[in-house]
Amino acid sequence: MTTSINPLNATASDLQAELASSSVTSRQLVKLYLNQIARYNGYLKAVIAVAPEELLDETAARLDEERAKGNVRGPLHGVPILVKDNIATSPEMELPTTCGSLALEGMSLVQNPGGSSSGSAVAVSAGMSPFSIGTETMGSLIMPSDRSALYTIKPTLKKIPQDGIIPVTLEADSADGGYKSAVTGSWGDIRIGYLDPQKWLFPTEIVKYEKDATDQMLRDWNSAYEKLKYVVKVMKPVTLISIDEATEGGKMDIWDAFHTTFGNLLEDYLQSVDNCKVKTLKELIEFNKEHAAQELPPSADNQAGLIRALNAAMEPEQYRQLIDSARNRCGKRGIDKVLEENGVDIILGPGDGPMFIIAGTAGYPVASLPLGYLDYNGRPFGMQITARAHEEALLIQAQSAWEATFPKREPPPLDEIVLSGSSKVLGSD
Repeated sequence: MTTSINPLNATASDLQAELASSSVTSRQLVKLYLNQIARYNGYLKAVIAVAPEELLDETAARLDEERAKGNVRGPLHGVPILVKDNIATSPEMELPTTCGSLALEGMSLVQNPGGSSSGSAVAVSAGMSPFSIGTETMGSLIMPSDRSALYTIKPTLKKIPQDGIIPVTLEADSADGGYKSAVTGSWGDIRIGYLDPQKWLFPTEIVKYEKDATDQMLRDWNSAYEKLKYVVKVMKPVTLISIDEATEGGKMDIWDAFHTTFGNLLEDYLQSVDNCKVKTLKELIEFNKEHAAQELPPSADNQAGLIRALNAAMEPEQYRQLIDSARNRCGKRGIDKVLEENGVDIILGPGDGPMFIIAGTAGYPVASLPLGYLDYNGRPFGMQITARAHEEALLIQAQSAWEATFPKREPPPLDEIVLSGSSKVLGSD
């Protein structure tokens, strides 16, 4: 197959333009991305499964035929896509929905309900798809997108239906996507309030501290602030409620409420599928113990979160009070208050920080912005933005303006990465 399309930087818009001009067909695009997956996924392990190639080819051919007859369904007509492994797909696609668990392998949907996320981000960054649909409770896609030089957005809670997603909590789960490039746009009248990066870094118990890396990120974040002062209408420092304040020192952590409902939500989902090895949270925990070599490797050798959820209990009134109180502290008394009192539209903070927890607790939208690459190890880093509920369009406009203001993302040197990684594995003995 001969094509000028570079899967490492081609966007969905680019592909649609190529399709519209008959420079490429959907069948060719399917082969292009399948080749990319075959070439790099053995090392990156971003994609768990692909639909049968014959089915993909037949579907692409049908879409090509529709296009030839002038029937274009929409802007994604004939564009390949990846979907996270906790989102149910149509049974005829023959794709498992395992959430990365051996216990859920082999199950199938009783009915199609329609319908986190390093793999979703890595796959797009590595050119295995122009964009992907993942899910996020808090940070599940914002963090890997930040580290993959991608744009992503988590919309306002329940703006996208939660049906068909293996749940964590109905109070925060949302489908969202990662992509290489936002639409072309300008800042217009957007007013920005920015957080002190030094105060909004991840604590060292979450992210290993490397002085050179941290110093570079702080420099580049502050440089970005200075640059924006010349291109946006308002750019001013603001103070947002901290994680400690939002949780009252951990005494009012919204995750305590999430844990109490996870077991029932998971079991409700498992009742809707056939051929699953487990049907309850307790059975899942026991399955993991029995298959510890595969399910509890050294890098993730405990299931404390599952056990905590199994033993969690909370009265309905206490649950509702905790949820509502957390929403109010982070929403109306947090993000909304900062925006209103400072006369700004969005809040901008470092990507390597927990601002998304405040947005996620409030149920508000949050999005990522690529910025640079660490001299320390080449890892991308960026920033994140949030706004009032239902203001996704404003965040997407800001993403597009950001792309026009700052250098474009650099595709990862995949061959160099894979070769280096393979050499380390081969030399490990």
